[in-house]
Amino acid sequence: MKYTESQTFELKSSIGQLSRAIETLCAFANTDLGTLYFGVDDGGKPVGIDITDTTFRKVQEAVFNSFDPKIYPNIFLEDFDGKSVLVVELKNAPDRPYFVKGRAYKRVGTSNTTLSKVEIQRMMYERGNPEFHYDRSPLDSEMSDMDNERIQWFYRRAHDERNLPLEDTPETLNKLNILTDGKPNVAGILAFGYRLPKFFSVAYTQCAVFEGLDKTGRMLDHLNIKGDVFSQIDQAENFVLRNIRKEAEVNNDTGRRESHYEVPYRAIREAIANAVAHRDYRISSAVDVAIFDDRIEIWSPGLLPQGMTLEKLKQPHKSVLRNGTIAELLYLVRYIEKWGTGIQNINDWMADYKLPKPKVTVSGQDFIITLKRPVKSESVSATDSWENIKKGLVEKLDEGLVENAWKVLEQIWKQPKITINEIASNIDTSTTTVDKHIAKLKYVKVLERIGGDKGGVWIIPYIADKTDGAVQ
Repeated sequence: MKYTESQTFELKSSIGQLSRAIETLCAFANTDLGTLYFGVDDGGKPVGIDITDTTFRKVQEAVFNSFDPKIYPNIFLEDFDGKSVLVVELKNAPDRPYFVKGRAYKRVGTSNTTLSKVEIQRMMYERGNPEFHYDRSPLDSEMSDMDNERIQWFYRRAHDERNLPLEDTPETLNKLNILTDGKPNVAGILAFGYRLPKFFSVAYTQCAVFEGLDKTGRMLDHLNIKGDVFSQIDQAENFVLRNIRKEAEVNNDTGRRESHYEVPYRAIREAIANAVAHRDYRISSAVDVAIFDDRIEIWSPGLLPQGMTLEKLKQPHKSVLRNGTIAELLYLVRYIEKWGTGIQNINDWMADYKLPKPKVTVSGQDFIITLKRPVKSESVSATDSWENIKKGLVEKLDEGLVENAWKVLEQIWKQPKITINEIASNIDTSTTTVDKHIAKLKYVKVLERIGGDKGGVWIIPYIADKTDGAVQ
């Protein structure tokens, strides 16, 4: 089934066809979304357009100001076979029905027609029903409960990422649907509130690293993130990245050493962003990010939205949003890129790293996505010895190391999670001396530390080159 559609228009000096294009965009918004192309002929061949900054702004203003309620499509110029084409890309429309000059349109085949009274009533019911839009529910809140600096950050970011001319006015807050009856609603507080626990005791993200394969293992690192939804995504992503391996390899084309995380960071961010955006905030539970030796699990409170199944989720599908306003806010600042493509994107990114597809499951009232970590051996190879490793490192060094520095490095080679105290005890020296040797090893670039003091791991880049990964 096709969920998106495209339509082409000329862009004349008078923008004469823009009115019809806006009707088509309205029809897309009320049906299955779509994209407008200015500068492509009826046969799909790019013919290009000559557009000035003034004309570009007129198109923007016409699109942003013509709809009730407002829509925020992505508007940009793109090169097609050397021709400049203006693209108006609509990826999300949570506020159906949409009207243009008092009329609501829908798409039937390749034509636009008006919505019936019954269709409008059904959409209006869904728009106002908390089951469909809980994130617009009112709260016992005041404007002072929102962080104005965070709102200003959002305006700047939306302008940079989506080229949106958002003005600092009360009208803009209403257009963003973060106010209900003039006060911050659920979405407004979750996105811009600076005292979330006052309104939502568990609307946060908790992260932990466990030793072993389940939560009975020793907890090596943990973090509870109780800020706004943007902060939760950023900090949870950073937590994961600092607690997984960062591998080094030589690019055969450039000859330079390049580093990358063992699991694609884009897959990690997408999974976390979706968990925060689409969780059921009515459930008294936190988003849970758990790192184990063999996998990363991200638990999001709430079952799949009505109409969505696990099988549909694994295939190209229409986006079904539980929190349309929160998702829209995340989209406007590019925390979410496209609707209905998250799982497929993660599949592709994991495949690029030769890792299995993510596992998506439901347990109780939680939706879970699991990202597999690559399995690393405990040693470089069955035949390698410390003497061989040491010989190889000596050949790579521009300057020598004292014997105790080699002893420190040997301890790390044997046990990459070893502590400073354990090294000092094993080689019968002080922790101060071990610290000095480690500083030297880092300086000559034969030792790196990935992660924090509790949950981190030592890697020896030379070994990473030989094994295509860190030793752990």
